[in-house]
Amino acid sequence: MARGRSSAGTRGSAQPGAAATRREVAQGARRSLVPLVERMGPPVSRLPWSPDFVVQSLEILSLCQRDGALRWLKPVHADSLRVGLPRGVAPGDFVVEVVGWYPLAPRLVHSTSWRSEEGTVVLTYAVVVDPPVALPPDSLFELPVERAALARGGSVSAPARIAVAAIIEHALRHLSWLVSDDPAVATVLSDWRDLLAPYQPEPFRALG
Repeated sequence: MARGRSSAGTRGSAQPGAAATRREVAQGARRSLVPLVERMGPPVSRLPWSPDFVVQSLEILSLCQRDGALRWLKPVHADSLRVGLPRGVAPGDFVVEVVGWYPLAPRLVHSTSWRSEEGTVVLTYAVVVDPPVALPPDSLFELPVERAALARGGSVSAPARIAVAAIIEHALRHLSWLVSDDPAVATVLSDWRDLLAPYQPEPFRALG
């Protein structure tokens, strides 16, 4: 009993000092995180990855041209930029929000394909952006776009594997079709016509 009373009394007398120490530690931790956040760049989503909050996954392929060549912006630590789509949010609007985190200036936002992957619907958006002057460290970096064969499945089955290069290829074929068929796209991508000319136009189709 004495041990219990002594322990309780010790906790009570030490509590104010302990609380102050915890506040100081928390404040110091927040200060130490500031340069880390600045170095890491923007978040990849504004909600936790959970089936309770995410109805599908958005894949964002940011494309630009530099020195007369097509380029795309790849995440440093992932094959492509993927974010969860919050329930009740329009996918296109959320894509615009996400590219603004970096920050990138979108000229065209258009869904080009979808596929099923590990039980999740992945909706791919091609986003034509102005060439970035600078990007947050350890976020995205530019790569040249290389031609690739499209992923093909069976008559009633999806491809076994779909590489990002094939998804970009399909997206550019889609844009090549749109630049000749859609007046709005033709206007905003008037300076892309020559770059898109080698890509055989192909309308929207499911990749799997």
